[in-house]
Amino acid sequence: MKALIVGLGSIGTRHARNLRGLGVEVAGCDPDTARRKSFADALPGATTHAALDAALDAGADFAVVASPSALHAEQAVACLARGLDLFVEKPLATDAASAAALEAAAGGRVCIVGSNWKFHPSVVALHDAVRERIGKALAVQAIGGQYLPDRHPWEDYRTGYAARHKLGGGALLDSHEIDYLSWLFGPVVSVSCRLVTTGTIEIETEDLAVMTLGFASGVLGTLQMDYLQRPVARRVHVTGTKGTAVWDVLEQRTTVYDAERGTWTVHALPFNYDLNQMYVREMTHFIDAVKARTATITPLAQGRHTLRVIDAARASAREGGRPVAIT
Repeated sequence: MKALIVGLGSIGTRHARNLRGLGVEVAGCDPDTARRKSFADALPGATTHAALDAALDAGADFAVVASPSALHAEQAVACLARGLDLFVEKPLATDAASAAALEAAAGGRVCIVGSNWKFHPSVVALHDAVRERIGKALAVQAIGGQYLPDRHPWEDYRTGYAARHKLGGGALLDSHEIDYLSWLFGPVVSVSCRLVTTGTIEIETEDLAVMTLGFASGVLGTLQMDYLQRPVARRVHVTGTKGTAVWDVLEQRTTVYDAERGTWTVHALPFNYDLNQMYVREMTHFIDAVKARTATITPLAQGRHTLRVIDAARASAREGGRPVAIT
């Protein structure tokens, strides 16, 4: 198999390395000369292209779109038009309308939206606990944040996509939490939101988003997403009728409380767990789906739902946090 990597920044290069490790031939595409050189240095023998049309003309079985968020929809549609299956990093687009147009162009292609946390052992343990061990889920509190200057310390964060509106940046579009909370509890049906640009890290996009989420399942949730956390934070606390489940990325474990027995069960990661393993599992899942022509864990419809939540969150924030229904 041959993969075309569109966008040769850190995540594109990570996917390319993992694909090569899985026996897939890789080629890269990026208009930036320095990024093409860095990619070629990291993956000796890989072909690179400056223009997407030329890269598509060279042929591939599937594409991995890992460019700045504002380019995802346009580049993904171009890849689908050439008959390629598609892995597109989150977010699928920058708004739900663009995501719907992309979805309409997919035809019978096998597609996945980047959702690596669904392949992390501790998050899988949390998913299992919510389904099987804590009774009916009632409430969830979640946080996901990282100090933006620490994310890619080798480059000026102020020029990266996260810091700039026109590239699709902002804490809200770093949408992993919305996606995996929907995986845990089903679709979101209402949202209220406040967005803040604190001014503490010299960016034009919002660096803090705080939401209240209502799920179709009846679960009520709160979610904070930010570019401010030091150290990095990802934590989900679920309250159920028969117990509690908590995942904390820094503690590297999920803990589950059984209210009837009064006991905690700890699902800890193996010592020195390599975070890249979840990306390898994610890509293996996608390749298996491509070969079998089956659905993926995060189809385009789920990516579009995430963006409907984001659109509603922005609408709520414009009106001072008024709840907005997602229909």
